Amino acid sequence: MQVAVFLRNKIERQIKWNGQEFEFLRLKKNEHHELTDEIEKTFKLNGVFHEGGGYSGMLNIEMYGRDGGRTVTKMKPMILCLYEGGVNLDTDDVVYIGDYKYHIVEKNDIKNLKIAFEISLEIDNGRS
Repeated sequence: MQVAVFLRNKIERQIKWNGQEFEFLRLKKNEHHELTDEIEKTFKLNGVFHEGGGYSGMLNIEMYGRDGGRTVTKMKPMILCLYEGGVNLDTDDVVYIGDYKYHIVEKNDIKNLKIAFEISLEIDNGRS
């Protein structure tokens, strides 16, 4: 249990020093379960925006041509936040960071300790 407390304090300190406030929007869905432009709910949380690495943070794209193939590795945008901040978030919630709109793709409870979430994002390609 002391390891969990140490880990939580370490993440909380990192968020306080390097984090920023994010406002997530939950959009209403129509009768066909498609997202509309109407805002149903907003959530504010503090977190650290980063591009993920490691096993789940890498996006590998393999492209094959006539002469051979190549692998392009891209980093996935992610937000690290405390458990209390991210517990109410859902997939398809939206956040604006800079000039870009991102959707939540996945929300992972780090080591299943209910300390912090790693929120995976996907950029919205021009759909505002």
